[in-house]
Amino acid sequence: MSVRFTAEMYIDYYASQRGLTVEDLGAGEIAVVSWAPRVIHDLAEATGAELATNWPRVRRRPFYTTQVGERRVTFAEVGIGAPATVAEMEDMIAAGTRAFIGLGWAGSLDPAAPIGTCLIPTSCISEEGTSRHYVEDGTNSSADPALANALVAAASAEGAPVVLGSHWTTDAPYREFIDKIVAYGERGVLGVDMETSAMYALGEVRGVAVCNLLVISDELWEDWNPAFRTPELKAATQRAQRVVLRALESGLPV
Repeated sequence: MSVRFTAEMYIDYYASQRGLTVEDLGAGEIAVVSWAPRVIHDLAEATGAELATNWPRVRRRPFYTTQVGERRVTFAEVGIGAPATVAEMEDMIAAGTRAFIGLGWAGSLDPAAPIGTCLIPTSCISEEGTSRHYVEDGTNSSADPALANALVAAASAEGAPVVLGSHWTTDAPYREFIDKIVAYGERGVLGVDMETSAMYALGEVRGVAVCNLLVISDELWEDWNPAFRTPELKAATQRAQRVVLRALESGLPV
């Protein structure tokens, strides 16, 4: 089946209307995406990345690019939720990006993943609406193994606690029913967020590598225990940023 309107069409049109080439837009071969501008600004500052002023949405969300080793790397804020995240990843793929690391947060369904733990989802339960437009069953979508291994090695080097396993993605964070949390926890599902399964489905269909590194920001297995804006979560997020930078500097096999 063919679609009428593709990301490549949009990116080509956007560039041509401004007398630019697609390369002028500034997308790197590898992109680190996050849902928080502070994370993106910190990563850009740590690497000396420069604002890619030709990128379509740079006035609304930070989009930086720099050289890390032999690779051009982009640090980009994306919109919250599966539809916004995937649409912006599509644009980056059309502009030349071939691998993505998502750096964000997740709720924990398992006491083995307390606040501050780094979670790498290796497989997904999809309860968002975007992935089904790419694959029939988002539950079968999984992380890129090479990216996951690189992040695990970097986490070990940084002394960051990390867990890997099944993950739940939903469009409705205020409809995470207790019985479902308990049932998924008993099945070994570690965490929950709003984007991962759709990101992995996109990677599968578009032939790009995708793996997320999510910091546990709140615990759900008993009472809700949030750590938003706490020094503990801030420190864990900064440590996760160092993990991603170390993985990039190691030369990702993608």
